[in-house]
Amino acid sequence: MKLKYWYKSVRIHTLPLSFSGVTLSFLISKSRGDVSFYTYFLCLITALLLQILANFSNNYGDFIKGVDNYYYSNKDPMIQHNTIIQSGFISLLEMRKAVKILSFLSFFSGILLILQSISINIKNIFIFLFFLIGILICIYSSIKYTVGKNPYGYIVGMGDLFVLIFFGLVSVMGSYFLYTHTFCMDILFLSFSVGFLNVSVLNINNMRDIENDCKNGKYTIAGVLGIKYAKQYHIFSVLISLFLGGYFIFLNYKGIFQWFCFVSIFPFFAKHIQKIIWISNPKDLNLELKKLILMTFFHSMSIGIGILY
Repeated sequence: MKLKYWYKSVRIHTLPLSFSGVTLSFLISKSRGDVSFYTYFLCLITALLLQILANFSNNYGDFIKGVDNYYYSNKDPMIQHNTIIQSGFISLLEMRKAVKILSFLSFFSGILLILQSISINIKNIFIFLFFLIGILICIYSSIKYTVGKNPYGYIVGMGDLFVLIFFGLVSVMGSYFLYTHTFCMDILFLSFSVGFLNVSVLNINNMRDIENDCKNGKYTIAGVLGIKYAKQYHIFSVLISLFLGGYFIFLNYKGIFQWFCFVSIFPFFAKHIQKIIWISNPKDLNLELKKLILMTFFHSMSIGIGILY
C-alpha cells in the first residue's frame, strides 16, 4: 500500500523538467555529429535520479522545518505531495533512508556517465575530476535545498539561482560537453532559456505557497515581492526564456521549419501568462504549474527537433 505514497513523493509530473535539458542538448549534438546514445541514456538516468532525490529531500526538509503542516494540508486537499510524512504514510526514518539510497544511486549513475564519456588518462584527468566534483555538488545541492541548518531554498533568491544553474547550465551545457567534448557559446544562451523556464516553474510553486512559506520562515522571491510583483517576475522569466530560445534559432538557422516548431507553442505561453495575471486563488496555480512543466518540455523539444530536421 505504501507504494502509492512513494509514487506521490516522486512527484512524477515534475520529471519532464529533467528530461528536457539533457534531451535538448542531445538532439543538438546529434545534429552536429555522431553522439553515443548510451551517454544520453546515462545522462537522463542521472538527471532523473537527482530530481527524485531533490523531491524526497524537500519532503524531508520541509517537514523538519515545519513548513508541511496540517493547516497547509487541510487548506487545499489538491496539494498532497508535501503531506506524506506529516500524515504518517511514510515515516521520517524511511524518507531519510530513501534520501541515502537515492544519493548513492545518483553517484553511481554519475560515475558511469563520466566513465562512458571521458577516457581516464593524463590528458583528461582534470576534466574527469571536474565532473566528479560536479556530481558530488549536484547531490549535495539536491539535498541542501531544504535540509540542514541553512538550506538555500529558504534564502531569498538562492532557490531560483540554483534552479537556473542546475536545470539550465548543468543540464544543457554540462550534458552537451559530455556528448561532444566541446563548449559552444550558443549553447550557453540555450541553457539560460531552459533555465529561466524552470525558474518560472519554481516561482509558480512559491506563489502558490506564499502564505504558508512566510509563516514558517521560508523566504522566497515570491514571498518578498508579494503576489503582484511575483507575477511580473514570472512573466519576465518566461519572456526572456522565449527570447533566448529564439536567439539560439537565429544563430543556428537552417530553414523555416525551425521557426515553425518554435512559434507553434507560443499560443500556449500567451494563454499561460494571461491565466497567471488573472488568477486570484493560490490553489488555481496548481494547474498552471503542471501546464508550464509540459510547456517547458515542448519548448525544449521544439528547438531540438527543429534543428535536427
